[in-house]
Amino acid sequence: MKNLPMLMAIVMIAFSLTNCSEKKGESSSEFAETDTSIVDTPAADAGVPLSLEDRKFIRTADVRFKVKSVQTATNVVEDLVDKYKGFVVRNELSTQVFNINEIEISEDSILRSKSYETSNEITLRIPNEYFEKTLRELQPLMAFLDNQTVSADDVSLSLMSNELQKKRFTKFEKRFEKNIDEKGKKLTETSLAEENLLSHQSSADQNQLLNLKLKDEVNYSTITLHLYQPMAIMQEKLPNIENIHAFKPNLFLRIWQSIREGWYFLEEIVVLIFRLWFVVLLAFGGFWLYKKRVKMNL
Repeated sequence: MKNLPMLMAIVMIAFSLTNCSEKKGESSSEFAETDTSIVDTPAADAGVPLSLEDRKFIRTADVRFKVKSVQTATNVVEDLVDKYKGFVVRNELSTQVFNINEIEISEDSILRSKSYETSNEITLRIPNEYFEKTLRELQPLMAFLDNQTVSADDVSLSLMSNELQKKRFTKFEKRFEKNIDEKGKKLTETSLAEENLLSHQSSADQNQLLNLKLKDEVNYSTITLHLYQPMAIMQEKLPNIENIHAFKPNLFLRIWQSIREGWYFLEEIVVLIFRLWFVVLLAFGGFWLYKKRVKMNL
């Protein structure tokens, strides 16, 4: 009985140490606890299949066909896009030349023949409800249909998954911020918790952008058109610049031009002589003095 007080003291100290260790473990796992809270949200009932009205499709079409005139068909397509409140993403009109042939039809002219093919690749976005109507209204333009591929990608589950993740993160974010404000007393713990929250927010932003992209592709279908027209030939008459003799005037005209140019040259010489009159006068005076001196020496 004498050892009873000492035994009770030992039991009380052990109980106090155990309680402190439990509180420390609880405080160290406060922020990790919140990470598992996002899995508590109940998912959609997997036993109920989606109805056709609830399904969301990304619809695309790729069509290649021949038209009478690429430029005319392009104008019709652009008017069709405006009619259904869509927009053109890409419009690449080009002409490919296959052969060039030149024939000399006279001494000063040649005939150039050029065979070519004009094509256009148009990518357009149309509201989903006008997808079939747009494809049907393109049919009168088709002189020959090469191929047409229409696809519908069901993204209903992807959109549902993104929405569930958004709801889970909203709940998680509220609980996490509350824990930071109430329980994040130490600076180190608070900094780590805020970095963890920022990482989750970045993931949530990426998820939201992906969801917006999917919704945009669902609301606006994509149609890619490859237009081409039959090969055409263009002919044009051009001067034969390589045959320089063909552009020379006839002989009599060239003789008359030579006489006229000679006369102009003589006129220039006469004008030059009168322009240098003082030189002529000095030369004449020098010659006269020379003759006079010669006579005096004789």
